[in-house]
Amino acid sequence: MGIHVRLSGIRFESDATERAFRESFRNGGRLGRWVLLGSVASLTLGAPLMGPLLLGSPHTAYQAQIDWMWLIVAPMIAFGFVTLLRREWYAWSTPAMFAMSVAGILYLSRLTLSLTAAGQPQPLTALTLFTLLFCVLSRARVLAGLTMVALTLTVGAVTVQWATVPFHARDIFVFLFMCFIGITATTSVEMTARRAWLAREALIWTATYDGLSGVLVRGAFEEHMEPVLRQAARTRTSLCLLCLDIDHFKQVNDQYGHLAGDEVIRCVGEELRVACQRPLDIAGRMGGDEFLVAFYDVDREQAVVLVERLQTRLRRLQVRDDQLAAISVTVSIGVTACVPDEQTKLRDLVNQADHLMYQAKRQGRDQYCCSSVVSPPHTTPSASEPHDDSEPGLRT
Repeated sequence: MGIHVRLSGIRFESDATERAFRESFRNGGRLGRWVLLGSVASLTLGAPLMGPLLLGSPHTAYQAQIDWMWLIVAPMIAFGFVTLLRREWYAWSTPAMFAMSVAGILYLSRLTLSLTAAGQPQPLTALTLFTLLFCVLSRARVLAGLTMVALTLTVGAVTVQWATVPFHARDIFVFLFMCFIGITATTSVEMTARRAWLAREALIWTATYDGLSGVLVRGAFEEHMEPVLRQAARTRTSLCLLCLDIDHFKQVNDQYGHLAGDEVIRCVGEELRVACQRPLDIAGRMGGDEFLVAFYDVDREQAVVLVERLQTRLRRLQVRDDQLAAISVTVSIGVTACVPDEQTKLRDLVNQADHLMYQAKRQGRDQYCCSSVVSPPHTTPSASEPHDDSEPGLRT
């Protein structure tokens, strides 16, 4: 999942990844935009007060730009302020920040010309102030930053041409160097954001999905199942839970090696992901060679059909080790289906499916055992109940 720099901008190789990043990138940076808004407002609207007080600049130079400030700059600041107030308007904050910064640059250009004509020459680098703030704080994409730098260069060239007092070559060089810093800043901001987003997504994926089988880890499975269980209880919809355990998995590891065992886990996980086609169908790995699969709106009769179909697909798996030896894969499955209510706990369903899975193992493996209960289980087997792990060769 590489990052490419093209003429159209920086982007990920995958279109789906690029769309997800742009959505996240577009919705971020709210604090930086508030800082940018406050900086532009204070440095433009407050200039007529701060300039004469701090720099001893003549009031006439600021009075000459008062119309531009209130008719152009102030509305742009108000537009930016409004877009930051409500979440549904936030998508407009990027063009608002851009327009506000451009208005501020034009204002500084006009003010520089007025102060220069009044006998108080100003440095040309002042024009890059809002450019740098925009490139660093606005969290805009590279193309927006490059466009801002190009506009700054254009305004700077016009300012140099119209100035009554020529600017020093050193001043022009520093102005160009500050524009180059703006290009570097806007590129660095987006590249850093992309790398941070990739790292965060990778961390989320690692915490959510099992890296070997590709299905949910146990904690994520339980987290995803809770709202599904509540929805099934609220709508009085049947819910089916399967508990799968790979038969003779320890023998696979001992005979073919752990890499072959990992390949078996991977292939079984892939088949379970294929079986979960609907949004509320969930597959998870409980650890080792045991999996859980939940099917929403599936009753006992439909569950039997799904289980038989799944077992057939798993029997047809062609898993081979490094010596190309074929490894047969079978599973024992416990199936429980019920219409849950508000008292139904996921733990109770898991315990019942797990008990039925052990019963299928006792009966010879490579088969399923289905509950005939239609009401939701509300009791958990006690710790004193004999457990089937004590029987020789039961869980392999």
